[in-house]
Amino acid sequence: MSASRSLAEILGPRPRMTLVIADAQVAEIWIEGREPEITIHDYDWGETDPDASHDSDGLPYSKINWRQPVRKLGLSLYPPEKEISHGTD
Repeated sequence: MSASRSLAEILGPRPRMTLVIADAQVAEIWIEGREPEITIHDYDWGETDPDASHDSDGLPYSKINWRQPVRKLGLSLYPPEKEISHGTD
């Protein structure tokens, strides 16, 4: 076996992620046809979190294991200044 195997050869093909968009929001996330477990590293909360984790650079973050439906994350594909108003402002 060659010591110079590429990362793609070691890990295999990259998984395919599908984002389902509805009303300009990410409504579902699928990876290889399955709903993933979602973990969020929140660097904003990490600065004041007494139990913060730290990344490889030593920066603090709060680790959040998301268990709600993906649509409740409120993810948008548009920057805030370009989001579509639905008359709820």
